[in-house]
Amino acid sequence: MKVWQSLSQVWQKRRIGVDVAETSLQQQLLAAQFEVILLRLMLNIARVEQPNEQLPELLHDLQQQLDSTFAMQHVPKLCFVLCYPFTQECFIYHAQSTQLERQDLNQIQSVLLNQTYYAQSQVENLLQIQNHQARLLLLGQEMVVWRLYVQQTNAIESSLQPHLQQLDDALQQGFQYWIEQQQKRQAILLKERREFAAELHDSIAQVLGFLRLKSAQLHSLCKNQPSYSALLPLSEDLASYTHYAYQQTRELITASRLAYQELDFASALKKVMDEFAHQSSISFELDNRVAHLNVSAKYAMQLLYIIRESLSNVVRHSHASSAQVRIEYLVSGALQICICDNGRGIQLKNKRSDSFGLEIMQERAERIGAELRFVANSPQGTCVILHLEQH
Repeated sequence: MKVWQSLSQVWQKRRIGVDVAETSLQQQLLAAQFEVILLRLMLNIARVEQPNEQLPELLHDLQQQLDSTFAMQHVPKLCFVLCYPFTQECFIYHAQSTQLERQDLNQIQSVLLNQTYYAQSQVENLLQIQNHQARLLLLGQEMVVWRLYVQQTNAIESSLQPHLQQLDDALQQGFQYWIEQQQKRQAILLKERREFAAELHDSIAQVLGFLRLKSAQLHSLCKNQPSYSALLPLSEDLASYTHYAYQQTRELITASRLAYQELDFASALKKVMDEFAHQSSISFELDNRVAHLNVSAKYAMQLLYIIRESLSNVVRHSHASSAQVRIEYLVSGALQICICDNGRGIQLKNKRSDSFGLEIMQERAERIGAELRFVANSPQGTCVILHLEQH
């Protein structure tokens, strides 16, 4: 009997040892699998080129891997939130299986944009937004990245906490790699723009400047010499089109310089108005009632082009003594820009040979979904009114 008991005790000890070893191996295997998941995650984030398409797919795959790896534990639903302080934009990326109500989306965007824009130096690392938990991953001047757990009402299991901390670290590193790649691409693009602006200035702009002067001289000669009167319509068209081509080239140069100098919209607009003020005797006034322009950089550049063309028309055609640019948000939330002068007014029915500039302005407005109107100013002059609904 004693022998049997001794053998039983030995067997139990060995069985316990085997169980402990098996558990240890399972834990090591789980840790190795999780490290592979994190490494792939960092690599996939760094390779993202189209966030709207790739980040939701990445989140879907990640959520499936996490649910499979930690099958016995409740893994929170994960989202990424990217906020852009300059344009006041906020994008929430989630897997298609994740459900978020419109009210929740609005609340998340409002809170995180407020943290991002108004309190960057004192932004909280961890926020509870109703039933959602947000954690700050990256805080930069151009972009802020948050990790969001949605519908996180229950406490996260303690055994899962270290893994979720590893996940946050991997997400932070992955997005850091991604931002660095974007910055490298942006640096290359800015270098190309700088070289493009220099080439335009040194070659085409100088040639067009010479042609503009010669075509203007030719037109003046045709106007003053009766024997050349038959050539007057042709010389007028030639002078107008070469002048417009020169002007457009100068605008491309200015836009390229504004892009690589990374000026914000208000600074760029002031620079444009100062340029036209130096070119004419017209008094220009800027009435900017918008502290921060809530549009993307792409939209801001189109708005700048439209304003620039309007001011160019004021200088060339209006015979005005003063002009004003007013920027404001209406009660409806729409952005409205008015460029008004006290000149002789515009006659849209009697277009000049270079009036295609107005058509280009309309095309630019349509490109960003804005409405552009030309109305009479009171008591005299013209108002160009641009209306852009905010979405």
